[in-house]
Amino acid sequence: MTTKRLILTLIAGLLVLTGCIHPSPAMTNTPEPSLPATIAPPTSMPNYLSPLFKLYMFAEGFGWASNLDQIRFYHIGNFGEHWLTVTPPDFPSHGSGWGTYTSFPSGDIAWICQTETDSSASLYSTTNSGLNWQTHKLSFPCGQISFLNANEGYILSDQGVGAGSQYVSVYHTADGGQNWELRFEHNPADPDDHGLPTGGIKSHFGFLSSDIGLVGGSVPVSGADYVFRTVDGGISWKQAECQGLPLDENQQTSVDNIIRIDATTAILPIRSYLDNGNSVTYFCSSTDAAENWEYVGMLENIEFFDFGTLLTGVAFGEGRMYQTSDGGASWTETTAGLPPAVTPVSLDMVNGLVGFLTATITPDTLTDNRIYITGNNGTDWQSMPADIIESSNVSIVP
Repeated sequence: MTTKRLILTLIAGLLVLTGCIHPSPAMTNTPEPSLPATIAPPTSMPNYLSPLFKLYMFAEGFGWASNLDQIRFYHIGNFGEHWLTVTPPDFPSHGSGWGTYTSFPSGDIAWICQTETDSSASLYSTTNSGLNWQTHKLSFPCGQISFLNANEGYILSDQGVGAGSQYVSVYHTADGGQNWELRFEHNPADPDDHGLPTGGIKSHFGFLSSDIGLVGGSVPVSGADYVFRTVDGGISWKQAECQGLPLDENQQTSVDNIIRIDATTAILPIRSYLDNGNSVTYFCSSTDAAENWEYVGMLENIEFFDFGTLLTGVAFGEGRMYQTSDGGASWTETTAGLPPAVTPVSLDMVNGLVGFLTATITPDTLTDNRIYITGNNGTDWQSMPADIIESSNVSIVP
């Protein structure tokens, strides 16, 4: 099958799926429609190698990507066939060690925040697929960012880590980054932490809707999951708990991601490291805007994963690939469909069927990578050209 025919098939299928992306099983018992089974076997050797590493794709075929160090950014509008370089013109090339954080609410909106000092940062934003960028100077350092659209977003500003603790502040904007309101701040002189303790490393952050957000991470305490929820836009927090999580009292855990499906549905993966050197990832899910979490299932020794809906997801680890259609309660091995001669390193599922896999021939540097697409939730993968086009039209808007 030619790449053009594959893309046309995906477009047709995705138009059907667009109205039912991320369905909640509590709302419907209708099976999600399937794309035609026309995905050809992957090519044995890539025709195009690129630094594309992490992808953020959307149902319309638009998406974003960055290299490993997050100093180069790319945009696409045709399902991974041709990528346009859209790095902001004045974006510094310090790399991720300088604190670079991203948020991509849609296929044409992007936010990139980079810390400059312990009291300043630059925030870059675009609403037209990276053709034009605006730069916002911040009077606080960056941290993880979560934007809901072109206007509203949050920053979990990092105030420093030490002795198992991490002090943070939460800032909110409702006007596209022009003005910021301090919603929450750890203050060493004030013992009131408003429900979000200074103790613990806060490694994951995201908002499901305008007021409801989550912070997840780890704390050096056995038998506990570390996740906190706000319902007032970050002003106050309350610890959440995954009901039925089968943790041993001697196991230490860390939240491995916060996967937002929609404003009321999310998946919380929690990783635990065992004494024998193995790891277990537990999957919890919520259908009531993260008020309640229920344990669903587990998978051992996986390196990365993603869910396209509450029920469907793909995972990879130790050279094996798996898929689930019941939210992680059970997993089916699909290793036979993996592309040959490359090492999978990153995954982005768009919905219950379509997803993108980044694989590499240089695992040590992750600089020579190849993009693959699935139309059947990871049963098999088709290579995409994913060639990069340099652009001279990207500009900064005053």
